[in-house]
Amino acid sequence: MSGEVGGALRGLRLAVLFPGDATDPTVRSGTPYGVLQGLRGWGVDVVPVDVRPGARAERLAAAALAPLHRGGGAGRPVRERFRRGYSAALVGSHLAAGRTLTGQRRLDRLEGLHGVVQLGGGYEVRTALPRVVYDDMTVAQALRYPYVNWETMRRGDVESRLALQRRVYRSATTCCMTSSWAADSAEDDYGVPAERVRVVGAGTHEPPRTPVRDFSTPRFLFVGLDFTRKNGPRVLEAFARLRAEQPAATLDVVGGHPPISAPGVRTHGRIPRNEPAGRARLQALFDGATCFVMPSLYEPAGVVFTEAAAAGLPSIGGSNGGSADFIGDGGAVVDPTDTDAVLEAMRRFSDPVRAAETGARAAARSPLFTWSSLAARLVRGLELGGPFTADDLDLPGFLPRRPQASHSG
Repeated sequence: MSGEVGGALRGLRLAVLFPGDATDPTVRSGTPYGVLQGLRGWGVDVVPVDVRPGARAERLAAAALAPLHRGGGAGRPVRERFRRGYSAALVGSHLAAGRTLTGQRRLDRLEGLHGVVQLGGGYEVRTALPRVVYDDMTVAQALRYPYVNWETMRRGDVESRLALQRRVYRSATTCCMTSSWAADSAEDDYGVPAERVRVVGAGTHEPPRTPVRDFSTPRFLFVGLDFTRKNGPRVLEAFARLRAEQPAATLDVVGGHPPISAPGVRTHGRIPRNEPAGRARLQALFDGATCFVMPSLYEPAGVVFTEAAAAGLPSIGGSNGGSADFIGDGGAVVDPTDTDAVLEAMRRFSDPVRAAETGARAAARSPLFTWSSLAARLVRGLELGGPFTADDLDLPGFLPRRPQASHSG
């Protein structure tokens, strides 16, 4: 389900809260924009609300607050210490308080609303209206991985942000999480009852398509802005071993990679998605590949896997995070710290028949991850009645919750 889906929700008026310009398709990988478009496709009257006091005001505040955040900064150059502190201040308690005040004031001015869609749990609004919060990772989960901003943040701000997110989640009608991984944390780390936590997935701006593809020669594609976190070095190591077995195999690398010179590897650097030429280049790379590989060391969601599925590609992802919900039976999820496991998955999808069959399963799953489907799940989470009762309108259902792998990640 994608694009215009009719006016089944015409007459419904929702506020969509986000710390930024949700109408800008280049912000946050286009997710806020996609949510707006998905809701409007159902006929919803959407009111975007930017909860920031102002972009410039936040930058100035973060710069002033940066010296307060010193975790892990000992011995680092002054410029790097400032950069780390600045990144922590951007998600710290002071800016969260400013967003809370601004969001509340702007929400209170609106009339005729039926509900609120809150994108992210880093600010708080109080309302008698039904409200869903949409998130891909909790603060509790972020603290378990080496994110610079959370490592650097002073302890008082960390505790404040944990408490804030707990209030936001517990007061929501439904916590709509992108993955089972994030849903587990909302339940386990924040005490939200299981019946108020749902998996809703994400959307993609990539149109579903069936390019003519020759699977006889393995052609792998890696796309990742953060080359290290996305596990690019291990992919290169596994590919080098694979190419010793299959000399015709190739690997295209896109993103923030360092200089690479290796047999069979072609580098493309950063390709701008917000430009038509950039989007066309990326589509051509997806359409020309036989397998997408990005076994991130840790990955909240991995929306790029929905792009691969839209192109009919099997995917290899990492087991730390929420990628498994997006990949499903359209690929493989491996231990991202095990090079042999990455190599074995690449061997598996070097088989033309297996790659083609798995790619077909990925393509069959792609309708689950459209903005229209996501928007409908968010509306379902509001638990509205009357003419907007989800079951009466046959809106897409929530995604299945995967069995919990562990309580540690």
